[in-house]
Amino acid sequence: MRSVAGSITLEKMAKRLSRTDMHKYLFKIAVILLISGCSSHKFDENLSKLNENDKLGIVGQITNITNESQRDALNERALTLLNSELGQDEAIELMLVKSPDFQSLLFEHRSRLAVAAQKGRISNPVFSFERMVKGNETEYGRFISFGLLELLTLPARQDTSKISVELGQANLGAEVFEKVNDLRVAWYEATASAKRLQLYEDAFTALSANAELAKRMKKTGNMTTTDRIRQQLLLSGATVALAEARMKNISAREALIRKIGLTNDEADLIDLPETLPELSQYPISIEDLSYEINSRLDVKAARLEYELLLEGIGVDQLNSYTDLEFGYRNDRIDHDGSISNKKGYELEVKIPIFDWGDLQRDMVQSELLAKQQMYKSTVLAAASEIRESYQGYRTAFDVAKHHNDQIIPMYETLLDEATYNYNGMIIGVFELVQVGQEKSSAEIKAIDALQNLYLAELKLKSVLVGGRMGLASKAISEAPAMEAKGH
Repeated sequence: MRSVAGSITLEKMAKRLSRTDMHKYLFKIAVILLISGCSSHKFDENLSKLNENDKLGIVGQITNITNESQRDALNERALTLLNSELGQDEAIELMLVKSPDFQSLLFEHRSRLAVAAQKGRISNPVFSFERMVKGNETEYGRFISFGLLELLTLPARQDTSKISVELGQANLGAEVFEKVNDLRVAWYEATASAKRLQLYEDAFTALSANAELAKRMKKTGNMTTTDRIRQQLLLSGATVALAEARMKNISAREALIRKIGLTNDEADLIDLPETLPELSQYPISIEDLSYEINSRLDVKAARLEYELLLEGIGVDQLNSYTDLEFGYRNDRIDHDGSISNKKGYELEVKIPIFDWGDLQRDMVQSELLAKQQMYKSTVLAAASEIRESYQGYRTAFDVAKHHNDQIIPMYETLLDEATYNYNGMIIGVFELVQVGQEKSSAEIKAIDALQNLYLAELKLKSVLVGGRMGLASKAISEAPAMEAKGH
C-alpha cells in the first residue's frame, strides 16, 4: 500500500472501533471522502486572521496579488503613499503593497498550506486494464484497488491535517511579523542616518569656514603655522567623517528601498522624516505589558509540532508493521464467441519477515520526545527573554533620556556662554567653533542612543508576541556609534 501519514494510535483506533458501530464508522469515512474532495486550505481566511491580529503590528491589508486588477489598485495606493512623507507605518503599508519578496512569502505559504491540507485526503484508487490473447481466446481484465489501511485511518489523518494547517497559520504569522519588524529596523536606520548626515554636513560647513579664516590669518601673520595646521586637521577629520556618513546614509536608504521593493523611479520619491520620533516622557511599565506566554507564536508553533507528531505516531507505528491493499477484479473471457466472466476480490498484505519496523518506530518515538523537550525549552525560555528584553529597553531608555535631558542641554548652555564670550571678545572664533563641534558630536551620540532605544522597544514587543526576532537585537549591537572625527 502507499505510505500514509496518520494521526491515530493503535489503542485509540481499537477503542474507536469498539465504541462505535462499524457502519457508522464507515459512514464517517464516506462523508470525509466527499468533503475532502472539495475542501480548501482556506488561505484567504488565514490572511484575514492576520489582518485582524493587532499584535503583529501590521499597517494596511495583507493581499496576495493574483491578478492584474489587484496589482493596478495596489499600485495606485503605492503612489499615494510615495507622494507624502514616508513615516514608519506608511513604509510598512508600502511593503505590503509593493514587495515581491513579501508576495513570495505568501505564495510559499499558500503552497505549504496546500501540502498540509493534502495530508487529509485519501489517495486516488488505481484502475488497471489488460487484454490477453491465447489462440482463439481473448481475456479482458479490469482491476481497481485502493489502500485499505489508508482508508481506515482517514479520520485520523484528517485530524493531523487540521493540526498541520494550524501550524502553518502560526508559522505564517511569525514570518510576517519578522518581515514587518525587519522593515521597522530599516526605517529607523535610514531615518537616523539621514539626521546624522545633516549634523556632519553642518560640522563640515563650520570647519570649512574656520579653516579659511585660519588661512587668511596666517597670511597676515596673526596665526602661527602650528595653529593653522591644527585647524586644517580638524577640517580633514570632518571631511572623512562626512564621506563615511554619506555612504552609511546611502546604504541605509537603499536597504529600506530593497525591503519595500521599489523601482528606481519610485525610490526617488521617498521622503523620510527629518529625524526620529521624539523621546517619550516616561518609559513603558512592565506592569502595563499584556502578554500570555502560551499565546506566543514560537510557543504555539512548538506545541503544534509536538501535537502533530503525537497524533501521527499511532498510524506510523501501524504502517511500520504491515500494509494492506484491497482490490476488486472483473475479467471477461471471449472463447470462440462464448463469453464468460470471472469476478473476485484481492487482498495484499505486507508480511513483516525481514523488516519488523523497529528502527522506524524508534525514529518516530525519538523525534516525538525531541519535539516534547523543544516545546518545554521554548516555554521556559520565553519568560527569561521577556525579562531580559525589558531590562534592555529600560537601559536604552535611561541612556537616551540622559542624552536628551542632561547632556544636550549642558552643551547648549556651553554654546550660549561661548557665543556671549565671543561677542564680548573674551574668546576667539576658533574657540567658539570648537564648542559648536563638541555640541554636534553630542547630538550625533544622542541620535544613536535614540535609535538604540527604538530598536530595544521593537525587540521587547517582538518577544511579547513571540516572532522569530533575532533581528532587532542584532541591529542594536551593530547600531552606529559614530564619533565626530577630528572634532
